[in-house]
Amino acid sequence: MLRILSLGLVTFALVAGLKNGWLVIKWSQFFHDIGYTSIDPRKPMNWSKLLLDKSVQDLRN
Repeated sequence: MLRILSLGLVTFALVAGLKNGWLVIKWSQFFHDIGYTSIDPRKPMNWSKLLLDKSVQDLRN
């Protein structure tokens, strides 16, 4: 029971931090680090372009 409560509090804290701007995630750097080398880590993330390119690539395969 204590584990579930702790997990809930950590999740709440992360969501509150993202919502209030206390925690900033550099998505382009994150995706580049995990292996998406087509993303430039120095530029902001363009979500619509990334999703469209991925969907077109999936349709071609």
